Parts: sequence; C-alpha cells; structure tokens
Amino acid sequence: MTATLSGRVTQGSFFEGLFVRALGAEGAFADALRTVGVDVRRLQPSYPIEVWNEALEVAWKQRFAHLERESAYRELGRQLAYGFIKTLVGKVVEVSLPLLGPERFVQRLPSLSRLDTFDYEVEVERLAERRYRVSYRRDPDAKPDFMAGLFEVGLRRTGVEPTVTVTMRERAGFDLEMRW
Repeated sequence: MTATLSGRVTQGSFFEGLFVRALGAEGAFADALRTVGVDVRRLQPSYPIEVWNEALEVAWKQRFAHLERESAYRELGRQLAYGFIKTLVGKVVEVSLPLLGPERFVQRLPSLSRLDTFDYEVEVERLAERRYRVSYRRDPDAKPDFMAGLFEVGLRRTGVEPTVTVTMRERAGFDLEMRW
C-alpha cells in the first residue's frame, strides 16, 4: 500500500471490478490510469483514496466525456456494480442480494459500506413502505451520484426496479432517497 495523506484506502477489488471487469481499460485508457498510479495489469491489494479519486476522473474523461460529471459518475457507480460482481469478493456479495431482498439490502447499507476502509457515518431511515433515506456523513470524498448508481444496481439485483435520487449534497455528505 502506498502512503496517503488521509490514511484512507480503497480495495484493489474495486479497481479490478471497475477498470478491468467493467470498463476493460486498455490502450490509451490504461496508459492514462498508469499516470495516476494504477497499472491494470498489476493491481495492488489497496490504493490510497487519492489514487481512486484520480482514477475515477480518468475513467470519466476516457469513457464518459460526453456526459456531465454527475451523470458520468452515476454511470461509473453502475459500472462498478456490474464489474464488482465478476470479482471473487463480488461473487460472494451477489449471491446474497436476492436472498436479502430490497428492505434488508437497504437496512444493511451501513455494514456493506464497511467493505471499503472508509470511516463513513451512514444512517438509514424508513420514510414509507418501499421508501428509504440513506444519509452519508463525514465523507470528505463524497460521491453521491457514484453511490446512487452503485446502489441502483444493487437494488435491482434484489429483484426490484428502483429509483435512487440524490436529495441533498454537501461538502462531506449526501442523502439518497431509494424507492421501488
């Protein structure tokens, strides 16, 4: 693991899921990732959060430059979900999703968020039947659109057709409303 100013790291399986399994980074895309510290041929077990953030920017510019940042990040979140379930760790998670169902999936988001090493503060509030608010706080690297795309795919894997909306954005946090 490379030293990081914040001490925060992201698992290599997320890099594998997004950049290798989902986006198939090669050529100029792989070269651009190498300039920010990611060699898709030799992934590390973890990376500093700063490398993750820079790699996401590279992915936006390489694959989704035609989209505004918010839309691109939502798509990157979706792509991470699709690619992550093709990794060894992701296959274990995917098997459990249909068994959990959407209610328990949403209620378990605080513990699922611990798959990464981030120290988020995550709260889940039931607003109505099949409608929840998920609040992330104390996240200096908040990516609400990315997380919305990720959870949208996760909820689909439970067997429902969800709507995930970013309802609040602030510097170190955000709220998502999820319904199905």
